[in-house]
Amino acid sequence: MTVWVVRAGRRGEYEETFLSQSLVGIRFDLGRSGAGFESRESLREYMRARSAADERRTSNRASQVWNFIRSIRNGDMIVLPRKAPRVVNVGRVSGDYEYREGAEIPHIRPVKWEQQEIPRSDFDQDLLNSLGGLATVFRVRATDAESRIVSILHRDLSGNIPVETGPASPGTTDDELKVDLEEQINDRIIDRIRQRFSGTRLEYLVAEILRASGYHALETRQGPDGGIDVVAGQGDMGFGQPRLCVQVKSGRGAVDLPDYNRLQGSIGSFGADHGLLVSLGDFTRPVRNENERSFFQIRLWGPNDLVDKLLETYDRLPEDIRSEIPLRHSRILIEAEQ
Repeated sequence: MTVWVVRAGRRGEYEETFLSQSLVGIRFDLGRSGAGFESRESLREYMRARSAADERRTSNRASQVWNFIRSIRNGDMIVLPRKAPRVVNVGRVSGDYEYREGAEIPHIRPVKWEQQEIPRSDFDQDLLNSLGGLATVFRVRATDAESRIVSILHRDLSGNIPVETGPASPGTTDDELKVDLEEQINDRIIDRIRQRFSGTRLEYLVAEILRASGYHALETRQGPDGGIDVVAGQGDMGFGQPRLCVQVKSGRGAVDLPDYNRLQGSIGSFGADHGLLVSLGDFTRPVRNENERSFFQIRLWGPNDLVDKLLETYDRLPEDIRSEIPLRHSRILIEAEQ
C-alpha cells in the first residue's frame, strides 16, 4: 500500500474536523465533482481554464487533486502531521472519493484513524523529512515508510534502521519536492536539545530562558517539591509579579493530566500566580482541552514553544548553552559542531 500525507489546511485549521469526522479532504475549487475526469490532463485543462494562476502552479494543483481522487486507494495509509501539538496521526483510507457540494471541504475520503497520536520524536529523521512537503497531498517517499510507521504504532522500534531517503519517484511534482524548512529546522534543534539537555539540564535551560526574559529564577533542589523544578518572579529580586512555578519534563512521552493537575495544585502552595508546564514530548489532547479552561492560570510550552523562546532569547543566553546549541543567524543549527 502507498503512504500519503494529506494536510489539514496551511495552519492545521481542519485537523479536528479530519479527526472527529473520520475523513481527509481538500478544498481546491473545481465547482463540481472530480470523479468525472477521465485523465490527469483533462483535469489540468479544466483547472487551467478556471484559474488565474500560472501554468506551473495550476499543474501542481491538478496533480494533487488527481492523486486525491484517483491515485489514493482504499487501504492506503494516511499520515496527518499536526501543527499543534507536535504529533502525527495515522489512519487508513476506508472508502471512495466523495463530493459534497457547497461544503467547506467539498472533496473528501473517509479514513479510519488509529486512536493513538505519535510524537514526532519517534520518527527517524529521514521519515520526518519525507513528511515535510509543502503540498497538500503527496506520497511519502522514505524507504519502507509503511512498515516503519506500523512498527512505531506498535511501539516495536527494534527493527527501525536509519536509512537514506531514496530518489523521488517518476511523476513527482515540484510542490512535493518542496519542504517546510522551518519545521525541519525546529526538528533538528529539538533533537539537539534532547541530546544535550536531558533531565536537570533541561530545567537549567528553561531557567536561563526565563532569566533572559526578565525573570529572577531559582532551580529547586531535588526532593519532595511537588514536581516543581523552577520558581521565578519579576521585579526587584524576583519579589514582583507574575510569580511562576515551573514543571519541566524532558521525556519523549506526551504529558498527561496527572502532571498537569499536580502543577495546578502546586501554584497556591508555592505562593505563585501562575504555572508553566514545559514538555519536550508535548501534551495529550486531554491536557490541551483542560488548559483551555485554565488559560489564565497555566501556560504550556511544547517543543515548538520552547524553540521559539530559545530563539527569542538566544543572544542573551549563557555561553555554555549557545555552545551546546550553536546557531547561525539565530535559526540555522551548525551541524558540523557535534
